[in-house]
Amino acid sequence: METSRKALKILAEETYGESYSTRRYCFDSDNTPGSFFDAERDFIFEDYGETVRHTKPVYLNNIVRKLETPVFSYFLDGSRRTYKVDDIKYNERVYPILLGQIGVACCQRLNPSKFKSVRTENRVVLALPITANSAGRGNEDSFLEELKIILNEKSSLNKISIKIDKIITYPEKRELDYSNLAIASLHEEMLDMEKEFVNWLVKEKMVLTPYNQLIKDGSIEYHRSRRGNYKDISRLISNYKCVIGVSKKFNPEKCVDSRGKSKASAIAQLPLFHRTPVFKFKAERSGGRGGAVFLAAWYIRIRDIKHTVGPFDGVIKVERILADDHSKTHGLSSEDVDYISSNLIWERNPTCYGKDVRWANHLYPIYLTELSLKNRRLSDSVVMNIL
Repeated sequence: METSRKALKILAEETYGESYSTRRYCFDSDNTPGSFFDAERDFIFEDYGETVRHTKPVYLNNIVRKLETPVFSYFLDGSRRTYKVDDIKYNERVYPILLGQIGVACCQRLNPSKFKSVRTENRVVLALPITANSAGRGNEDSFLEELKIILNEKSSLNKISIKIDKIITYPEKRELDYSNLAIASLHEEMLDMEKEFVNWLVKEKMVLTPYNQLIKDGSIEYHRSRRGNYKDISRLISNYKCVIGVSKKFNPEKCVDSRGKSKASAIAQLPLFHRTPVFKFKAERSGGRGGAVFLAAWYIRIRDIKHTVGPFDGVIKVERILADDHSKTHGLSSEDVDYISSNLIWERNPTCYGKDVRWANHLYPIYLTELSLKNRRLSDSVVMNIL
């Protein structure tokens, strides 16, 4: 019966390619492409991003001790796992076919004892080379949508509960590795999904306020994307008034002064419960039709260095989009920065020591949100064998 045919065989036929039925594996466990998604621009430390021009680290524990109610109520995390499932030949060139398992979770803390999932989604996305539509069968979006329907309804996928949610293409740049190009395209899909969740919280749920803010795990310096419904962050700035990004992993060498001298040692030597001055920068890769995008960023030490392995363990990087003309000109209120920073220190306990190698940089609600997302994830063996 046609419904028992393998999806990859149908894919090769529908795109006029030749399948090689090559070995399948997960990139995230076998062969992750280094720091492919951790590139950061150089930050100019002297471009102050706050109203008080601090020249030394700011002590915060006196504020932390006075906190009574947390300012953060929502927590967002996205993840992707990528899998090589085949190689297909088009026009005498061989291209990898990748599957991505893309997920985003948003959790809410209602009170100190109640933490719940607000929305969690996991999507299976197939990444093909743009050459797969070389037969010129009309609009690419229409072609990919029709191909998705064919694979879901006429292949062996029809017999299981897992379906392909979307098919995307990756560009052909012969000087770059095709697998990395496919992973980058899948990563863009995940980032678009994160922005979709923030838009949903702001526009539909209307729950983000100055007293109910959101921590997004990772950077919010979104770059311009060629795909997705939310690809131009410059037109979404108003969504991020009550959102901060917190990165557990960052490149301290990218923070330099006006002379190009590294500020890495200043970050490494931050005393416990201190923050650096705030600096602002123009996110060159984020600007779009809505104009330039400006961000403020700073670092906070949330763990004592004597209890960590490396000098940057226990330090988090914090980002906030400057959403109005006043903050773009004058920076964030230093009082607000101290308050936000103190709340982040407050979020660090209890620790997830031993559960995650990044324990020293973890904020516990983000750790719980990551767990919520991982618990919804399909196993690698299942995903690699659905086609």
